[in-house]
Amino acid sequence: MATPEAPLREILKSISFTQLPLRHIEPFFEPTKHTTPQLFIYGSPSSKSSLPTFDTECLRTLTVLKFANYGFDIQYTNEPNGSPNGKLPYLLLPNGQAIASNNVLKHLEQSGHTLPESKLNSEIVYCTMVERNLVPIVEYIMWVDSVGFEKIGNGRYLSDYPPFVQYMLGWFKSTSVAHDLRVRQPEYGAALDGQVLYDNAIRVLDSLLVLLDDREYLAGGPSQLDACVFACLNILIEAPVESPIRNALLHTDSKYEPLVAFALRVAEKYF
Repeated sequence: MATPEAPLREILKSISFTQLPLRHIEPFFEPTKHTTPQLFIYGSPSSKSSLPTFDTECLRTLTVLKFANYGFDIQYTNEPNGSPNGKLPYLLLPNGQAIASNNVLKHLEQSGHTLPESKLNSEIVYCTMVERNLVPIVEYIMWVDSVGFEKIGNGRYLSDYPPFVQYMLGWFKSTSVAHDLRVRQPEYGAALDGQVLYDNAIRVLDSLLVLLDDREYLAGGPSQLDACVFACLNILIEAPVESPIRNALLHTDSKYEPLVAFALRVAEKYF
């Protein structure tokens, strides 16, 4: 039984394309070709801060690469949707391969740029403790707290957008961070009590202070733990936002002076 599409199908069969495409249009712009890996992070090249970024994951990944003596260039962007997983940071290799931050360590091992062997058997325990209790207070200050959001989250990363777009992107980001904090730490509650975040962070700082003692690095040498703690401490110290935890770190005769000295020492050596 004939169908309405049959005549069209027969016509298409009779058409022979000898070469495709029939017409080639040269692109107006060619992407910049890089010979070294490019690390895309939140931030601005015009920033006057001594830190390249106030994002914990971006600064942690950047520090790990520096610890491993991995050659790369920094590319600043506030558009995370260009990454493999929709998040910053990510590493773009000269061959076009994009590597998400959770695969950076694997890439370092494959490229022969491993971190020094950790001398801390319980490093994974401390890393988990920092990620669950110290990273959240930094994210809270940057994106959820109203003052930090206006000065850094909104003011630093979204100021180039039109006001309405800026408001919407800021709202989405702030809501996403708050949601992630609630999912990862249900004990914080729906209201995300800043005092609870602060108390948890202080307990972690106390543990890290005992661990550091008089050593140069927390894990005995440059490590994932050192990179994560360095990122959190330096953002809290350098960010132009007053907070209880920043005051605890920097007030006169603070017991956390060794941790502050550690963070500043790593910054001076690698940045």
